[in-house]
Amino acid sequence: MNAAELIRQWRELNDRHPSAWPRTWRDALLLALFLAVVLAGWQLCLRPAIAALERSELDYATLKSTYPEKYRRAMSFAHSTQRARHLEQAVATLELQLQPHAGIDPVLDAIGDAALQNRLQFEFARPGRPETKNGYVEAPIAIRLSGNYHDIGRFAADMAATAHIVILSDLRLSSTDRSGRVTLEALALAYRRNPDGEEKS
Repeated sequence: MNAAELIRQWRELNDRHPSAWPRTWRDALLLALFLAVVLAGWQLCLRPAIAALERSELDYATLKSTYPEKYRRAMSFAHSTQRARHLEQAVATLELQLQPHAGIDPVLDAIGDAALQNRLQFEFARPGRPETKNGYVEAPIAIRLSGNYHDIGRFAADMAATAHIVILSDLRLSSTDRSGRVTLEALALAYRRNPDGEEKS
């Protein structure tokens, strides 16, 4: 079929129903309708879906790149929360050790018992003047004892583990005339809660 024949048939289509068109033109009409449906489906359905998929892929890439940092922050926050709870428990335990009406005698007994258990020669313990600050009382006790170096180390560990809050400060070690023995001079700071809650004037 040549071009002249197609042009002639096209001119004759105006007054005829598509069912009576020649096969070539009916096929062309069906192809045009099919392409129109495909194009409409692309514009109305497939194109928005592809755009949404591309946005989802971009969001996924962004989330994937930021996930390690967010995970690290979450773990850091959880660790900080757990550490804060541990600190609160430690503070509560220390507050229980700050006995409000405890005198200096139990602390002196604890120092003497620790020295005796570690085979140290207890030379003296001289309580100083207590000072009130920030709601607690600090009672200094100057101590001096002598013995084996390792026994003195165990004495310091026992003082740290005592039921009272006692801090060994201003530690000074010096050798004695006897071989293998040293002398420890220190200031033991004992703490208790101030029952009146008053600051020192």
